[in-house]
Amino acid sequence: METSNKSFSPAEQAVLDEARKVNEERMQAIQDLAAIVAQRIDLEERLKENTKQERRAVREAEKAGWTPAQIKRFMKPPRPQNTSQKKQTNEQSAQPKEQNEPQIQAGMTPDI
Repeated sequence: METSNKSFSPAEQAVLDEARKVNEERMQAIQDLAAIVAQRIDLEERLKENTKQERRAVREAEKAGWTPAQIKRFMKPPRPQNTSQKKQTNEQSAQPKEQNEPQIQAGMTPDI
């Protein structure tokens, strides 16, 4: 729809300008969505190709003597560390620092 052939009143022009502004904002939002959808489609295609490669690799591993159970175990993602293991690791790494700090004996004041 061409709007430049007709002259508009200031009120009409204000409405049209506001509509253009709103439409530009809407277009930016849909452009962002379009980019994300395109990225998702690309990732899905890559996943599909990866799945094919994985199946081929599994067949080769089975031919090489690996059992399906072993292969399945190898294909699992690594487990995240639980918080108690992290806490123990942090406590162990903190111990050498504490051992290197000067010890204050009872009745003595530290040198400042």
